[in-house]
Amino acid sequence: MQEVQIKLSARHRVDGEWDESTHQYEGRLVQKASAWYLTYKEQLEGVGEVSTTLKLTDKAVTLVRQGGVSTRQHFEKGASTHGTYQSPYGPFAMETHTSKLRIRYAEEAPVQVEVFYQTWMNEQYAGEHELKIELGK
Repeated sequence: MQEVQIKLSARHRVDGEWDESTHQYEGRLVQKASAWYLTYKEQLEGVGEVSTTLKLTDKAVTLVRQGGVSTRQHFEKGASTHGTYQSPYGPFAMETHTSKLRIRYAEEAPVQVEVFYQTWMNEQYAGEHELKIELGK
């Protein structure tokens, strides 16, 4: 297990307008079998603390959030997946379609994750997303 610095850059587009944000976290990276697990805690406005885990494999990324919001999203290039987003306002049916997924490695450990995807909440288009995670020591 290693302590890592996480730089998370997110872009979200709805109705043609991009909204961008960047966050810094301290987390842990550990390898188990053929997957890497990245864990960290976020403070979300109006929600509180959320524990986030990313499972990284050769072909997919799974995002699990637990706390003020709970969700499980699976990203695999070219695939659509279904799940539930549990928020303080109740549950939402969520569909995710991943258009691009790239994981870069250095010294056999992941150092960058990029995911481009679209989401639908309760069958309503919720926008286009770009997520970039950079890991440092």
